Amino acid sequence: ADTTAISFYNVDDDGKIVSAFDVTEPVSPKPGDSGLKLLKTVSNLIGDESIVMTTDSINENDQSSTSVEQYFDAWNKRDMMLAVAQFTEDCSVRDLQYDDAFSNRDELETHLLRCKDCLPSSFNFVIDDIAQTKQKAGVLWHVENDGEPLSFTRGCSFYTLDRNGLIQTGFDIPEKAPPKTGFLKTLSSKFEAEPVRLIPLAMWVAYMYILFISDGILPGANALALEQRTWEEVRDLSINFFLVSPLLHLPFSPVVHPMLEGVFNLLLSWAAMFACFLSDERKEKPNLLPFGPMLVGMQFLTSGFLLPYLFTRTPEFESQVYKEDIDGDLQAKVAEWRPLGGFLSAVGTASIVWSFIGRPEFGEFTERYNSFIDLLSIDRVGSSFIVDLAIFAIFQSWFVDDDLQRRGVSEDELMGLRNVAKFVPFFGLAAYITLRPELPSRNSEME
Repeated sequence: ADTTAISFYNVDDDGKIVSAFDVTEPVSPKPGDSGLKLLKTVSNLIGDESIVMTTDSINENDQSSTSVEQYFDAWNKRDMMLAVAQFTEDCSVRDLQYDDAFSNRDELETHLLRCKDCLPSSFNFVIDDIAQTKQKAGVLWHVENDGEPLSFTRGCSFYTLDRNGLIQTGFDIPEKAPPKTGFLKTLSSKFEAEPVRLIPLAMWVAYMYILFISDGILPGANALALEQRTWEEVRDLSINFFLVSPLLHLPFSPVVHPMLEGVFNLLLSWAAMFACFLSDERKEKPNLLPFGPMLVGMQFLTSGFLLPYLFTRTPEFESQVYKEDIDGDLQAKVAEWRPLGGFLSAVGTASIVWSFIGRPEFGEFTERYNSFIDLLSIDRVGSSFIVDLAIFAIFQSWFVDDDLQRRGVSEDELMGLRNVAKFVPFFGLAAYITLRPELPSRNSEME
């Protein structure tokens, strides 16, 4: 299992090896289509200088070109009918990024058409070297984007040919990409370009350490202590999400301190409000950490997901974005839904009011406030909510300028709305969602 490998050697006139390139089968489970997605994401990377470019080109009208060369040429023209015509009807081809072989022309054609749909038309497979006899062929290749070699996209293929010169069997193995190094290099370049990103990074490191590991900085046991009272409190607050259960007097609604409930639900409504910035994630503007999953994570670990997104996100480069550019119909509807600000503002307001008058058994303001302070003095969860509110207040402004930019608003326009959104915690963001210019629709512009 997972033992296939291909080696390509160049030898000198004395038969000694002067260069070698080895690729090995990816370990199971195979990456499958994720390899295609990787090729998309590396299209803007600098080419690998170790790639040796061939000076020979294949002439499409040259009848002396072998079926292997014609296959690569047809692939680059996206003529998949011509590409599969270079194989026998009962061919067996292993792309070793996949678990199973493509065992005939039809299966191979389906695979090639899927590749065609996934890869940009600017991507070409370039033959660097080829060694061939009448029955066998070995190919060393790499991928280019608009004529520029892409890093970590070299590979080797080995084919056997029938007596008519058609490809009978084939093995394709790309070189292994180092995603961790690539991720770190990309992240490092972001810090070099914008050193201000170090602020949310430092705050995230401190936040995670203080919340999960430290003892004595915040009250209560650290989160890793798995204190039963902590998890019961989290469970009870979750049951009373957005105050639905206590307001409806549902029988399973647990009794929780109303000020803690108020802070918790204000925080979650604030986290949900960041959904108005889902246009920050688009196909042409991918982020290292996709915003959709990070937004969901903010409902569970708030700043633990917000801060990493801020220091890894891709800065906005477009001056005009359309609704259709947002990934996913649901995301587009949520991001541009004007009532979102008013709805979440109402939830936040209700949470604040609940803190003061909810659950009368907790007494008047002075009594419930004092009991809340006593609770925070021993409660890691409640204390972390207060920290989260402060972090949200500081960093909600980080989204606003880019959001206005993609709406076609220049830096010196809408200064009142811009400043309200950036510097008025929670309610300023709610007002911004309601009053900001809409993203245009391409369909409406065509009418």
